[in-house]
Parts: sequence; C-alpha cells; structure tokens
Amino acid sequence: MKLATIALTSVLIVLPSQAAEPTQTAATDESMQRNTGQPTESMQSNTGQPTESMQSNVSQPAGWIARAGLTSAIQDREPVDSVTSLNNDSTSLYYFTEVRDMAGQTVTHRWEYNGKVMAEVEFQIGGSRWRVYSSKSLQPEWTGDWKVSVLDAAGNPLSVNTFAYTEAPASASTSSDMPTGTSSDMPATGSDMPAGTSSPTQQ
Repeated sequence: MKLATIALTSVLIVLPSQAAEPTQTAATDESMQRNTGQPTESMQSNTGQPTESMQSNVSQPAGWIARAGLTSAIQDREPVDSVTSLNNDSTSLYYFTEVRDMAGQTVTHRWEYNGKVMAEVEFQIGGSRWRVYSSKSLQPEWTGDWKVSVLDAAGNPLSVNTFAYTEAPASASTSSDMPTGTSSDMPATGSDMPAGTSSPTQQ
C-alpha cells in the first residue's frame, strides 16, 4: 500500500508538468502580427496616406490665367495701362493675357457686345509662361457694355473682363485713333512666339 501511494503521487506530479508545456504561444506567426496594433500593408492603404492607385486618380491642375486685362496699347509684349471704360472717339482696344502651365493647349479670346459674339481669336500656348493678346477695331456706334473672355479648349471661361464703350464728350476730338492702314474689323493678335515664326491663326 505504501508503494502504490508513492507511485500515484509521482503520476500526479508528472501530469501537471505535461499540461503546462507551452505549445508555441511565445512565438507569434505572420498572421498574428497582422492582427496587432501594427497596420498591415492593406491597412496602410486605408490610412490618410494615398496609395499609388489613389494618387493616379487625383486630378492635376490644368493651368491658370496669371493676368488678363484690357489696355489701350501693347509695348514689349506688355500692356501699357488698364482700361475699364473707353470713349467712342477711340476705335481700338487690346486684350492681354498671361497664361501659366498650359503648354500644348489652346485658349481663345472671345469679344462680345450686347450678348453677341463679335470676334474669336485662338492661340496655341507654346510654353509654361505664355503671353498673348488680341485687339478689336470698334465702330463709334457700338456704344454699350462689352465683355472679353479667355476660354479653354472646351469653351470654359478662364477669365472674364468687361469695359464700357461710351459716347465721347462733345468737346472731345472726333479724329480717329485707328492706326494708319487699318480698315478691317478682324482682330490683331500677338504672342510670345519666337521671332521668325508665324502668328497665331485668326478666327
């Protein structure tokens, strides 16, 4: 009986030590690491940082108009003043535009009088900073409100300017400011085209 009791006690001692044997719990596998506080690759794509596929869908700027305005003259490819009102004893006006980051695209100057399109001039943009201008001959009877717009290739307005063409005071000179030899209502144009190249096509 004494021997049996000792043997039984030994068994009871051995069995708990076998049950406590670790079964690789100290080593975490790859799948367990993905469930910890450290984000996995797929989780990182849902964070605030855009993934490569998300970045490819972000729209890129299509360019912009740095300057646009009406002026009485252009010197060295720059406007000499800013015009918002013009007496009808002056019969021509220029529209100047500086275009940024639209190389290879087209823009159009549209001249409108009382809601009617009087002229459209298209320009091919040749660089990241490109200056263009058009001019319009004005008939003295065309008094009223005018609008001149810069349009992109799809016809969307990028910039809009207006001016009032008004009756000249009675005491003002009635002589015409039309440049010598100019008789057409077709707008004149200019741009940053290098010397020796053709001018933009007039529409």
